[in-house]
Amino acid sequence: MTAKKYEDIAEELGSQMKAVSVAEFFKKNKHLLGFDSPIKAMLMVVKEAVDNSLDATEEYGHAYYKKHKKWYFPEIYVDIKKEEYGLVIIPKGSDRPLADIVKTGKKWDLMHFGKKLRASKVEGNKKIYNVDGVKVEVIEEGLKKPKVYVEGERADIKERTLKYRVTIRDNGPGIIEKNIPKVFGKLLYGSKFHRLRQSRGQQGIGISSVVLYAQQTTGIPARIISKTEKGKAVKMEITIADNNEPIIHNKEYVEFPLEHGTEISVVIEADYISSGEKSVYEFLRRTSIVNPHATIIFSDPNKKRYVFKRTANSLPPEPREIKPHPYGLEFGKLKDMLLNTKSRNIRSFLINDLSRVSAAIADSILKKLEINPNTKPNEISRREIEKLLRALQKAPLKRPPTDCLSPIGEDALKKSILADTKAEFVAVVSRRPAVYKGIPFLVEAAVAYGGEIKNTGTAQRLRYANKIPLLYDAAGCAITKAIQETGWKQYKVENVASNGIPTGPYVILVHIASVWVPYTSEGKSAIASYPDIIKEMKLALQECGRKLKNYLSAKYREKRQAQRRSLFEIYIPELAYSLSKITNVDEKEIIKGLKKILNKGKVAEGEENAKEK
Repeated sequence: MTAKKYEDIAEELGSQMKAVSVAEFFKKNKHLLGFDSPIKAMLMVVKEAVDNSLDATEEYGHAYYKKHKKWYFPEIYVDIKKEEYGLVIIPKGSDRPLADIVKTGKKWDLMHFGKKLRASKVEGNKKIYNVDGVKVEVIEEGLKKPKVYVEGERADIKERTLKYRVTIRDNGPGIIEKNIPKVFGKLLYGSKFHRLRQSRGQQGIGISSVVLYAQQTTGIPARIISKTEKGKAVKMEITIADNNEPIIHNKEYVEFPLEHGTEISVVIEADYISSGEKSVYEFLRRTSIVNPHATIIFSDPNKKRYVFKRTANSLPPEPREIKPHPYGLEFGKLKDMLLNTKSRNIRSFLINDLSRVSAAIADSILKKLEINPNTKPNEISRREIEKLLRALQKAPLKRPPTDCLSPIGEDALKKSILADTKAEFVAVVSRRPAVYKGIPFLVEAAVAYGGEIKNTGTAQRLRYANKIPLLYDAAGCAITKAIQETGWKQYKVENVASNGIPTGPYVILVHIASVWVPYTSEGKSAIASYPDIIKEMKLALQECGRKLKNYLSAKYREKRQAQRRSLFEIYIPELAYSLSKITNVDEKEIIKGLKKILNKGKVAEGEENAKEK
């Protein structure tokens, strides 16, 4: 083959290459965002919208308090409606749908993979179809559902919802009109990615991925209504183009039921389940436990209404933004910071742009590396950046500030868990902040026992990251690993499964708060197993375990004492009879005295237990 022919092939192959935008990439890879099954898709739509609403309403609440010296509490409204109904044919002896039946006007038509089928034969009110070589007869008799026979056998006809409309509204600050298209119609757009402070959203993907999923499954634009305190309520219908730019299909000014806030409404193809760990109800219930300052109102497709009332009388601490800590920096990040800083020289950069680098430490490092303190940051060479990074990570720096975190708090968490579980005992621990790779994080844990908690096998595990429930990928999550490695038998837990998880009426809750949660994927379903994080989780669970052990020990001791008292009461008549014979004292008087001694013992035990508590 000649050189010319090789060049022609290279040119032909090269002409086929093109850049792929982030929107186009995620259109083909919805599973990376968590939309990998119809049930999970429904949950992800609600989750991403509720995340945004809670972040927005909390920020507004803190700003409102600073201005008015009183709290403004979040209220989130979640509404799911059936948007498009259908019937599905289930052949006898099968659990898989063969085809859909849809009603157009007064007639029923057969649909197969979204395509309308034409009847091969019509006999009065009977239509005969061929569906992939299978004979299907549809008989209309003026009933709500037609009769359907598949190969002569009567088939089951079941209702199913083809599309749902999901609407989430909050009483937050609203979004200014010019920002609405980019917030909802541009992936990787937002204010949270570059901020080192605790928030539920991190990457600027969540809510725009909901818009993307809706247009991919139904083609119907997302409807957004937003109103600020001083502005008008504006409604926009938005989709996302392949170049990751928003497309506005309609814009108008409308009425809004709240003084300010935001509402997003999307029509999606998904499956709704009314109960169970993966249900929207369970997600919202668990969300309310760790967000006791918020009221969440939920209307389901069956028009049932649930209200998760707030149990706290104040908002959690407001997280503060911090600067990057040298222990968590990589070469590329430091290089970018040096190129984009507003500091005039390298000395002021180290002091002002990094966390915990004092003037004395900055001077010491620059002197040791023989770097002129007045050198402009963008003039530092690659070799000097490497040396600077090594020196910073070896310097005796203080840990990063921890006011960037906003924990739930022991009192608020305990009150919320008691309201939800009606447990007889709850142990709650909020650990001091720790650090992994220069990133601050904090672990909170709780163990609830007894009361109205059902004994349904292994303990219920509630996993949270930045006050949002994690409902999927439990097996690969650091929280599950920490629970399994805690060693519950030493804390008087009688039954522990072979995988290390307690069995019985227990609820185990673990929450990690961090400026950057190390999720295992963009779907944010599980936390990566960093040793430092697992260690903190285990320490929190062990502290809860010690409190549980004290409670269970006292409970078992009281039970044994009650059994001994009961046994003694059985023999009182016989003992009184014998003592009466020996002492010539009336038997009734002896029984009265023995019971008095027994009752004094009960009082003494009660006083002793009260002192212990």
